[in-house]
Amino acid sequence: MSTTGRIILAEDDPVMRELACAKLSQAGYCVAAAEDGAAALALLRRDGADLVISDLNMPEMDGFTLTETIRADDQISETPIIVITSSDHEAAVDRAFAAGATSFLAKPVNWPLFNHAVRFVLRSANDQKDLRAARDKAEAGEKFKDSVMSVMSHELRTPLNAIIGFGQLISESFEKNRDSLYKEYSDYIVDGGKRLLNSISDMLLASDARSGPIQLNEADVTVSVLIDDALLAEKPTINSAGAEIKVSLQEPDLELCCDGVLMSRALAKLIGNAVKFSPSGVKIIIGAALVGNGDLAILVKDNGPGITPEKLKTAIRPFSQSDMSARRSTEGLGLGLLLVQAITDAHGGVFKLESELGKGTRALLLTPASRINGKTGKGANQAA
Repeated sequence: MSTTGRIILAEDDPVMRELACAKLSQAGYCVAAAEDGAAALALLRRDGADLVISDLNMPEMDGFTLTETIRADDQISETPIIVITSSDHEAAVDRAFAAGATSFLAKPVNWPLFNHAVRFVLRSANDQKDLRAARDKAEAGEKFKDSVMSVMSHELRTPLNAIIGFGQLISESFEKNRDSLYKEYSDYIVDGGKRLLNSISDMLLASDARSGPIQLNEADVTVSVLIDDALLAEKPTINSAGAEIKVSLQEPDLELCCDGVLMSRALAKLIGNAVKFSPSGVKIIIGAALVGNGDLAILVKDNGPGITPEKLKTAIRPFSQSDMSARRSTEGLGLGLLLVQAITDAHGGVFKLESELGKGTRALLLTPASRINGKTGKGANQAA
């Protein structure tokens, strides 16, 4: 096995220093020797090295200080360090590792194993360097992808809003002229534009959620308004599927301090999923009630096919539809539950998803009591 690399050896004992340099040179390493830690540090900062081997007890700057100084310098902090100490100084080894040492050798040095120890530390350091490079590359790729997604989402919104707006004007014109065929065509344009805009908005929100908590535009909104807005957003999907919706609100006029647009969006995602992943005529119950600790629980429950335990574990992951191929029958990006989770987290709430195969799915949004205004306490001990 070939050995290459530059090593700095800090050792104040001239005999030990010469012997160690000879062993390392014989193994094919380029060795620079120093009589104390200060000289070794100067060499490292000037020329760099793949490894530092340092005695712990030296004048000027000992091995402990040398190790701490290297770890505190961003330019050389990743350099692996092997410390050498007497075999009976166990506390010194602990102190050296606390300072940042990579490995240690005990005196008297076992010279047949010396080069093996050096080779092992160098190989481990190279593996760590490759892992850091791969991590940095992956993080850079993620940042670039998020930036592109954010920019493209913003750039696409303006023309899509124009398409939707003018499409609606055209549709109204055809409706006035009683031209049902072309009104239907223009409605397709409007519907397609809205679906595309919704997908873009989902991607932008998912990108924002990845980079930190979602920014909220908070205002007081009643529970009934939140649910009405969510149902209105999903009205075409509900109608086309012939879904049966039952709404049961303990206190419809109860107000929440929240981002009404985002909360309605989260509820719409849950309702939309209940419709899309169920057969025609699915029955959906939407309920809201105060629970024992004062939190507000909003429930979306369906009697659809349910989800297997395996799929339930990964349901909140991005792009997590069971079929994400181009031939899939169900539309969507697979971001719905991820966005519900992000919106709930931003409000300091809890999102729970339960399902049983063949018996349907139950989604629960728990909003903290601190966001509830005008709480009457009616049924405060009831749960949704």
